[in-house]
Amino acid sequence: MLLETLNSRRSRFLAASNDATPAGANPKKIGWLPPLVLLVNLAVLGLLIAYSFLNLLPDIPAAHAMHPRTYVQWAAAFAVLTPTAASLVFLWPVFAWLRRRTTALANATGGEIPAAIAERAANAPLALAAFSLLGWLLVTAFVVMRAATGGLEIPPGHTVHFISRPALAGLIAALASFFAAEHLCRAQVWPALLASTPIAGNRRLRRVRVWHRLLGLWLVISALPLAAVALTTFARVVGVDLAADPMLERLAHVVLLIAVSGAVGGAWFAWLVSRSIAGPLEALEAATARLSEGRFDTRMPVNATDEFGSLAEGFNLAAGRLSRSYAELETRNRELAEALDRVVFLEHVKRGLDRFVPETVRRAIEKNPEAPGLAKKVTDVTVLFLDIEGYSRLSEQLPRAALNALVERYFSLFMASIRAEGGDINETAGDGLMIIFKAGRPEEHACAAVRAALAIREQTGVANRDAVAGHPPIAVNIGINSGECDVGATRFKGPAGERWTFTASGPATNLAARLGDHANGGQILVAAETALRVRDRFVLRSLGLVSPKNLSSPVEAWEVEAGHQTVC
Repeated sequence: MLLETLNSRRSRFLAASNDATPAGANPKKIGWLPPLVLLVNLAVLGLLIAYSFLNLLPDIPAAHAMHPRTYVQWAAAFAVLTPTAASLVFLWPVFAWLRRRTTALANATGGEIPAAIAERAANAPLALAAFSLLGWLLVTAFVVMRAATGGLEIPPGHTVHFISRPALAGLIAALASFFAAEHLCRAQVWPALLASTPIAGNRRLRRVRVWHRLLGLWLVISALPLAAVALTTFARVVGVDLAADPMLERLAHVVLLIAVSGAVGGAWFAWLVSRSIAGPLEALEAATARLSEGRFDTRMPVNATDEFGSLAEGFNLAAGRLSRSYAELETRNRELAEALDRVVFLEHVKRGLDRFVPETVRRAIEKNPEAPGLAKKVTDVTVLFLDIEGYSRLSEQLPRAALNALVERYFSLFMASIRAEGGDINETAGDGLMIIFKAGRPEEHACAAVRAALAIREQTGVANRDAVAGHPPIAVNIGINSGECDVGATRFKGPAGERWTFTASGPATNLAARLGDHANGGQILVAAETALRVRDRFVLRSLGLVSPKNLSSPVEAWEVEAGHQTVC
């Protein structure tokens, strides 16, 4: 039951987290990504055009031959529109799902986030960067084809410069697209779409790690600007007689040295920084993975005094507390399992005792184990005694096992009728039963007892007809009396222990038992009080005064005969 409850709560939580959008998040803003790609590539195109006009075109005539106006227009349109169109195609399934989800939420139908949609949104920044780079690389390919097939006399240094410019622009556009798209997705899109998507070990996610980002940062702030300076210098000095101008030669060498050393030094520093940042993060990721596998002894080395040192220390504290909590939970689970075993055992014991304990006692104990309701109190009841006539003779004729089976067979037939009338089998003694009826008004439980007696007589006749050979027909004699009795528990306590019984005691009970003994041939005898209560509903024949055994004076008795009955 506890496990089912937890699973139910977990399902409701996941459903709620899928339908609800975190505060501040708006997944629809993923629609801003294609315009963002367009703006980034337009900005890079503008930067490239400004660089060309300010640096190359006025002084390098070959640039005019290499880039006629029509060619430039087509190349610019291709470089800008290709990444934008590819972004629209890539993100279209996400747009379509968001529209359907909006309609579903408006209709209160909700729905989980498909894994394919969440993974596509997660891969969007890297895909957009790849589209931007691809567009500019295609422009670079066009430049190479034009240089190879145009028949133009362009110095090799200028050709290298013309080819490298769109490639550098593509790298800048790709990095700018990635970081801008990732910033938007982190703030608006991913909190709403990645809540239930597994990250670790998901091969469909193109994960960009911290050292990848640091590499991109190095390219943006070091390698690409220095490469542009080096290429510009190279393009300027190609074809110039540097020997005639030693100052220009030294200047060119200095610029190239600065560019190369800056790029190499920047790469080295970027590697160091990536190790100092990405290394602890990767260690934390690995430790978290081990912790999620149940290895609660996982700890991280505290080898720094910065935020990563504090993070490692906090992780160790959390892991220690989790380990202690898990140990306590395991202990409680064992205790709960032991308690559950005891409960199961007690349930088996209870079911076994239910076969021996009267229904009244069982209900009273279930209501309150202290059982204050079992204390004796004066109650108006109807008591029915029945026994099998000639039981002693049968015990001499039949083997013990056959006799027990015979008694069990007949008494089992009587159970349904007794319970249907609200009777409570209080005592059994070999061939006899004591049954108490006390539900409802005095007339009602008296009628119930008589109806049960008639049903028992009828079932006895049916059983006699269906009985196998081996014993004579059985007769069940019944005595019934009504009146006030002391109903409740009787306790016997002594040095050997304690014993409780639940019964109805008093003169009314004694008279019912004596009438049962006095009956013969399957008679149903009722005393005066019961006859007074049921005389208008059953056919009664007066027997006058009878003298049952162990009574000091005769008593009036009536026999219940089969005949007309009215509803009690």
